[in-house]
Amino acid sequence: MRSPVRPVIRGGHGRKNQTKMQHHHSVDASGVFASPLGADLRALLSSSENVLAALQVDLSADLRFAEGWVVVTSERLLSCAAGSPGWASWPLGAGRTLHLQDHGGVGALSLHDASARLALWRFTLSHHAQALRLVQRFEEQSARAVGGALHGSLDADADEPACPACHTPLPPDTDECPACARAQPPQTSTWVLLRLWRFARPYRKQLAAGFALTLASTAATLVPPYLTIPLMDDILIPFQNGKEIEPGLVLLYLSGLLLSALAAWGLSWARTYILALVSERIGADLRTTTYEHLLRLSLDYFGGKRTGDLMARIGSETDRINVFLSLHALDFVTDVLMIMMTAAILFSINPWLALVTLRSSAG
Repeated sequence: MRSPVRPVIRGGHGRKNQTKMQHHHSVDASGVFASPLGADLRALLSSSENVLAALQVDLSADLRFAEGWVVVTSERLLSCAAGSPGWASWPLGAGRTLHLQDHGGVGALSLHDASARLALWRFTLSHHAQALRLVQRFEEQSARAVGGALHGSLDADADEPACPACHTPLPPDTDECPACARAQPPQTSTWVLLRLWRFARPYRKQLAAGFALTLASTAATLVPPYLTIPLMDDILIPFQNGKEIEPGLVLLYLSGLLLSALAAWGLSWARTYILALVSERIGADLRTTTYEHLLRLSLDYFGGKRTGDLMARIGSETDRINVFLSLHALDFVTDVLMIMMTAAILFSINPWLALVTLRSSAG
């Protein structure tokens, strides 16, 4: 039998060619290959074409949520939107420029040439850092394309500044990370409200008066149950049994109920007025102190912040504090006093019945 003939590779050129074919894969410096459209993008790129930056757009042209990608490679600009048949491509150079704008929480990236706008992509500002990096890479590669060097290198990525917290590439000419700036702050403790005492200290007399009025108004609301007991025992039950009732005693009990209701209303109104006035003054002091602190900050701080957002946040936060002090804290104190005074009245009437009532209410 004749042995099968095997091809013989002479020299080392065959192995070198095989090695080159095995390593002809595009490099992704943005992570777009991991997306659902990554396989189509990899098949579209040439063997020497690398992905330098990518922007994940999440809005359509009519501002509806839709997924898509804008990719800058070493040779061209690619784009693919949700529902589109494939990737659109624009070569670098030829006078094409990218314009980045943001308004009302929506970012807009547009591609222009010398005569018209070629494409427009919209995205939420959570992807603003990606958009800045993509524009920077596009300008660098366009400059290389004009100079005749279309094959960029990824060596510059090693020295690119990144956020030490989230490792997001920092936008050019800034040291503040947009991703960390828009991240939700950690949940603060309610004990932070105790720091408001230094603003409430100048109004401690008004607060003491408000607390006394709260105590008095709560006590006035508990007077009707005391009058209801003799009204039932001395008026209604004897009247049902056919006994004669003194009109003056009936008038006395009804007048007591009316006066207690009027006293509770008047005391509650005075309490609300005083505490609302104090909360407004505390809010004004908070706004003034915060504004004076902002005036002492450097211009670098305002370079990364919007002045309108700062002022709007100061106004909204102080309004929340005013509502808390004048309504929620007042209702909480009133409810606590009501429970304590009701429990005291129940124990004064019948301790065992009070224990059974409180136990059943807690269960």
